[in-house]
Amino acid sequence: MKVTIPLSILLPLLLISCYKDIHDFKIYNLNDNRITILGHRGMGKKHKYPGNSFESIETAIKLGADGSEIDVQITKDSILVIFHDKEMSNKTNFQGMIREYNWAEIDGCNYKSTSSEQISVITVDDLFSRIPNIQEYYFSFDCKFYPEEETLDAYLRQFAYAIEQVIEKHNMHNQVMIESEIVQFHQILKQNDVQALQFIVCSKVTDGIRIAEQLDLYGIGKGSAITKRDIELAHEKGFRVMTWIPKTKGGNVKAIRKNPDIIQTAKLIHLLKIFGKYRQ
Repeated sequence: MKVTIPLSILLPLLLISCYKDIHDFKIYNLNDNRITILGHRGMGKKHKYPGNSFESIETAIKLGADGSEIDVQITKDSILVIFHDKEMSNKTNFQGMIREYNWAEIDGCNYKSTSSEQISVITVDDLFSRIPNIQEYYFSFDCKFYPEEETLDAYLRQFAYAIEQVIEKHNMHNQVMIESEIVQFHQILKQNDVQALQFIVCSKVTDGIRIAEQLDLYGIGKGSAITKRDIELAHEKGFRVMTWIPKTKGGNVKAIRKNPDIIQTAKLIHLLKIFGKYRQ
């Protein structure tokens, strides 16, 4: 007798079948065939704590992440602040741009949050100081540049020096990744021998590989549009690949199948469970 299975039942069954062998993925990359897992802004945008907050980043690490992507900006007095938006008023009780202030003027700036807790905007120095055994983790700095055009070179040098200082202070040599599409910034970091892992962010992987070769960078970075063949090309040239940001379980699976070295994910718990790294 022929049995007809309703589509509403069949689709979930197909999804389950897609994931049943998820632990059997074979990873081939330049990271000893392991994928470094970073939370995107900690736990991402939909967590109870705002992304980029200490509470969000700490949660990601406690759950088993290898570290976190963070958005980094700089104040007038060269303090690195963890914050995403160009303007503060949308997400905090302050107005204006971070680069317009000294840190003392915005210390105490709080996120608008649904949490009953008071969640503050923090500095990179504060983050590194508050996490035990900080050298065990990786942090990818998504550098947010908002300079005045006539002062670009001085601004980038100020930014690079601030990164160098925080790396030295916390002994985070080669535990900090720098992701930027600005070639000049990578050149400045190289000139100053900043001990960070530099990733050129690119829209076209062949261009990224060319720049990485010219500057002797660590790797390339590209979002979910990167292909498995793109990653193979980078690996053939000896460059690590960082990709971002899966927002669904299916997105995590697709990212894994491309064999990158590092994944920044907004669906952190699912990715940690795949590799048996999730700690409740």
